[in-house]
Amino acid sequence: MTDTTPLPPDLQAAMRARDEAFYAVNSAQWGKYTASDFTTVQQNGQFMSRAERIGNLQTQKQQPHVSREREQHEQQGDLVVTRFFSGGLWVMEVWKRIDGAWATVMTQATTAIVTKP
Repeated sequence: MTDTTPLPPDLQAAMRARDEAFYAVNSAQWGKYTASDFTTVQQNGQFMSRAERIGNLQTQKQQPHVSREREQHEQQGDLVVTRFFSGGLWVMEVWKRIDGAWATVMTQATTAIVTKP
C-alpha cells in the first residue's frame, strides 16, 4: 500500500463527509457514502450489515472528530483500499465508485496494541 499518489478529490470529499457524519451521529449522511451491500467487522469481532451498523450508529452519542493518521491507500481503477489509525483503532476501508459516486463496501476495525518504548 502506498500514500504517495493523491486520491481523487471526490473520494477525499466522500471520506471526509462520511467521517464527519460518523462523529455527528448523522446516519442519513453516513448512509449516503455507504453501499447497500456494505459489511463491517468491528473491533470486538462483531460482523454487521449496513442496516445493523446504521442501527448501531443511531445508539451512539456525538463525539469530537478524531483525525485519520498514518493513512495508506492502494487504488485500482474504481476500487480503493485505505488503512489508517484513528482513536486507538486500525481501520481498513474498501471504497468503490458505484454509479459515479464513491461508497464504502466493507470495513474492519482492530484495536491497536500499545507498545512501550
